[in-house]
This record gives sequence, structure tokens and C-alpha cells, in this order.
Amino acid sequence: MLQKVALFDFDNTVARGDSIALLLKHDLKHHPWHALYFIKVGILYLLFLLHLISFEKAKSAILFPIDGMNDEQLKVFYQNEVVPTYYSHVVEEMRQKQQEGYFVILCTASCEAYMRYNELPIDCLLGTKTLRKNQHETSEIIGKNCKGEEKINRILACLKAQHLEIDYEQSYGYSDSRSDLPMLSLVKHKKRILLKTGQIVEFEE
Repeated sequence: MLQKVALFDFDNTVARGDSIALLLKHDLKHHPWHALYFIKVGILYLLFLLHLISFEKAKSAILFPIDGMNDEQLKVFYQNEVVPTYYSHVVEEMRQKQQEGYFVILCTASCEAYMRYNELPIDCLLGTKTLRKNQHETSEIIGKNCKGEEKINRILACLKAQHLEIDYEQSYGYSDSRSDLPMLSLVKHKKRILLKTGQIVEFEE
């Protein structure tokens, strides 16, 4: 069935800034000695740049705070640190689109481990997945980082599961970055969120 959809990125689109940076800041505030982990992070990112390991392996290293947090702590982090960074007018845009019958998808490279605690007006959350082991979230990424072309794969799989196809002519996409042009190619109406103001403007390709 054809369905009009509204696709939203998260970092610097729905919320100001980068949620992983917020996670690291939150962790270091409570555990200053965790700064030592950045030695490992630096080494693994160097190995990635040398094409010796995958990006997912390197990104897993920087997600180290998740290993020391239980579900309640991840929820508190999201509510206390991430929610206050929302652009209220973008959240209202999401709500309006949902009320108008759009299938609203939040598709982000941020981790589902904490993004799942959002209460945004969305129908589907697609984020980078990490391994859950013994009822506990870990920093180990499973599958691909949810960015670029991978966003297309995840969005189409989500819609297929709902027996839906994108109504290109009526659908909208929102992002702050050209890195989301693959995702935005799925819809006719492309909107850009300006970094400094959060203003919604036409996305000039």
C-alpha cells in the first residue's frame, strides 16, 4: 500500500548537538577516570583509518559508557541530557505530520540502546543496534552503523514489514547534513535543519 512518510534524522535535526558526545560528557562527569578509555578509542580509530578494522569496531570503542549503565541509568541519561536539547518546533513538525496521517520514521546513527527511551511522536525508531547480553546493553555494535546507504536499507525493511511503500510525491525528509542525501532520495520534499538556528528550510542539493 502506498503511504506518505516523514523521515527524520536525529542529531542536529530533532535535537541540537550529538547524542554520543552527550553520553561521553555524562559518563565523564560521574567517572572522570574513564578518560583513560580514550587511549583505546584513539588506537582503534587509527586502525580504522588504516583500514585494519571496521568503522563499527571503532565506534563500539567510543560507546564504552553503555557497558557500565543499566536500563534505568540509560533512561535517566536520555531524559535528563538528551530531551532538553530537542528543537521544540521540529518535534511539533513530527507531531503535525503524524496527525496528518504520515508514517513517521526516526532514522539515526545514534544507538537504540538509549534512543528507545524517546517519547517522540514517531511510528518507527531505526538506530545503530548494539548487543544486549544477559539483560544488559553493551557497546558492541551489531550489523552496520545506521548512516548513509544503510538508512535506506533500514527504512525500506521497516516499511516492508508494515506492507507499505513510500508515496514519493507526498513524502518528506528532514536532516541537517548532506550525508543524509541517500535517505532523502526516498522522498520528494527535502527539508534541511540549519545548525545554528534549527530553522527548517528547503534542502538545496
